[in-house]
Amino acid sequence: MDSNTSEKKIGTVYLVGAGPGDPELLTLKGKKALETAQVVLYDHLSSLDLLDLVPDSAEFIDVGKERGHPKLGQREIEELMIDRAKRGLTVIRLKGGDPLVFGRGGEEGQALEQSGIPYVIVPGVTSAISVPAYAGVPVSHRETNSRISILTGHGNPDRMTKEEIASLAIPMQTVIVMMGVEHLQSLAQKIISAGRDQNTPVMIIRWGTTSQQTSWDTTLGEIAAHALAPPVKPPAVVVIGESAGKNVRLSWTQHLPLAHKTVLITRERDQASFLKNSLTSLGAEVLVCPTISIDQPDDWSPADHAIKALEQWNWIMFLSPNGVRGFFTRFLSLGRDLRELYTKKLFSLGPQTTKALSDWGITPDLVSGESHGEGVIRSMQNVLKQGEQVLLVRGDRGDKSIPEGLTRSGGEVSVISCYVNRLPKLLPHVEDRISARILEGTIDAMVFYSPSAVTNLLSLFPRLANSIRSVPACAIGPTTRKALESEHFSRIHVSDDTSVETMVQTIQQSLNTKQQHP
Repeated sequence: MDSNTSEKKIGTVYLVGAGPGDPELLTLKGKKALETAQVVLYDHLSSLDLLDLVPDSAEFIDVGKERGHPKLGQREIEELMIDRAKRGLTVIRLKGGDPLVFGRGGEEGQALEQSGIPYVIVPGVTSAISVPAYAGVPVSHRETNSRISILTGHGNPDRMTKEEIASLAIPMQTVIVMMGVEHLQSLAQKIISAGRDQNTPVMIIRWGTTSQQTSWDTTLGEIAAHALAPPVKPPAVVVIGESAGKNVRLSWTQHLPLAHKTVLITRERDQASFLKNSLTSLGAEVLVCPTISIDQPDDWSPADHAIKALEQWNWIMFLSPNGVRGFFTRFLSLGRDLRELYTKKLFSLGPQTTKALSDWGITPDLVSGESHGEGVIRSMQNVLKQGEQVLLVRGDRGDKSIPEGLTRSGGEVSVISCYVNRLPKLLPHVEDRISARILEGTIDAMVFYSPSAVTNLLSLFPRLANSIRSVPACAIGPTTRKALESEHFSRIHVSDDTSVETMVQTIQQSLNTKQQHP
């Protein structure tokens, strides 16, 4: 055998710039890299939303490079990358901002080269430029500066040479200090001593480009004379110069009604995508927490019997996209033909269920304009004839209100479960992200599509139940509202249907209510 063929393949390491915090600032090349990851190393400066792009089968390693509290040292991180690559795996080192702008990407590249590991650098949007932009600060403006200097604030200014300090005091210059709060007072004093006007504007921006972004306007003189009160914690970017002045300030984020708001959607990623995209376009940060894991029934025999007795049903009613997918997958597996349904009257609950039916090439005869149980019964009252046979397709957790209401309207109702709801096992980074935001009190609204989503979220985070109950809750229909009420949620807003437009309006109402009742 050729010795070369027996050599184990070495994997490639991607040093990916995650951008400054807003997950939508990830580059297309970075997205493609994450989608192929088998191992991903990340830290607190990377938006954890980006980990949703990584296959669930990948190994997730939190290297926790937080200032003063690293989980792993730099050398340990490099050894991890090398070890996993030698196993033939595709490794992503996800780094905040750009990996080569004070991100130690150069050191990691050298370590990989010395070990013979192939690697790719994927540049990212650096926080030095993007964070000020999200705060309305143009780091360059024809009226204010012709020069930009970027430095790290980790170093002690006492160790800087006179020439280095003097270069920062040059007029018509914007100075950007990354990770810059620890030694900021000393740096301001030295820049003033070197000749920079003490009235030079300064803006400090913490957690820039995220919903938690906060900024402070001050001057070099104020910082030199007084320590920041209260102290500003990392991560923060400091902008020094006339470009940080209010006379050139831009206010583009003020036109986004949900800017600096965070909304939690209790749904699977694919099901939440339309609402998430609409909310992010309005400036919101959106967290997605799956609260229901969809699985096949343990016993298909009731559904199989109903499908084999297809000729007896006058109506087949679908209440969810999951019911549609479960029913038709089983229907075809039993050797049935979709054309057999042409004599049946089909009912769909809401636009998402209708969309799921259209994916199978089917147009329902009746669509409920109200996406909840009471709406189903009202929709059928005038069309359901006495004694008609109704097959109700649903999951395993539905209550009796719909079948009882249809029976009162004259129907003879049979119910089959074509899927079951289970409590999902959250990936560690998802659980950590959601629990941290709940603890911090930085979630402004939660969206619930079903009673199961309510009970399951509380089951997933039992120690945070009281904090969860205090967040404004947006519910689909009266059934979900009742579930929220029974769990003692304090602020509930109800959407009459599942359309994205109506849900967005309901969420905006909940956020306005929060502002009125802090």
